[in-house]
Amino acid sequence: MAILNKQAFDPTGGLNEIKVYIAYLEQYKKLSKDKGIGYYDRYKLENHIGMTMTDIDPLKFKKFLACYWEEMVDQVEKRPQIVGHSLRTCSLFEATNYRRMIEPLDIAEYYNKGLKDYLNKGRSKQYIQLEQWLKEIEKPSSVPNELKKQNVASSLTEDSCFWAHVEEALISCKLLSSGESSDEEKDFAKKELIEFEKYVFDLMKNCAVSSKIFLPGSSFMKWWGEYRDITGAYYSSSLTNLLKNDNNYEAYANGSLEFPLNFV
Repeated sequence: MAILNKQAFDPTGGLNEIKVYIAYLEQYKKLSKDKGIGYYDRYKLENHIGMTMTDIDPLKFKKFLACYWEEMVDQVEKRPQIVGHSLRTCSLFEATNYRRMIEPLDIAEYYNKGLKDYLNKGRSKQYIQLEQWLKEIEKPSSVPNELKKQNVASSLTEDSCFWAHVEEALISCKLLSSGESSDEEKDFAKKELIEFEKYVFDLMKNCAVSSKIFLPGSSFMKWWGEYRDITGAYYSSSLTNLLKNDNNYEAYANGSLEFPLNFV
């Protein structure tokens, strides 16, 4: 924060320190994978019980990084011509890496409180702005290249709100399973789940979601288990047909999974 509060504000100052904190969280992510749960669900569990099960305290690093980027966004809004240009050209990669690494932890905290609709009611302004800046310079590709396919196992999920979509899909499953839900609520839940299916299918097809979502203890696999029970063995769609075959998880991770042309 001392760096950020200098009179001559330098948006690239402190990036080396930021990279160190991100590296610690990368290690936390790796250790989580080794436990078969994934860092989102591990953090959600540890946040729920109020303790960390490792020497790496993700909350400490998360708070520091959040302070840095909140101040960065604030400075850009105050001096867009000076700070904004430098941010876009020098440190947007670090900003994107931060958002994709840290926002899932905010999402975990949000749903641990029993709240809903993170996208509209809980998302911080800094994430929205950082994502918008990336969209302004990023050129979306229609199909993933071979390098992207090969790196999907180690890449961060591109949509930093992915886990919020998963949590909402789990809520929709509960609505469908509940005997207390109205027909209107169930119809809405069904539509939401179809949209979620398409959303996940599109991410996978573009190699834009980490293969770690298929770890046994992940919330995504919990959703898939509940959704499979609700829809039954005869339900068929582009996504569910892929998920029914466990071999496809490894194929996706090594970049060899073949996708149908369109979602049906």
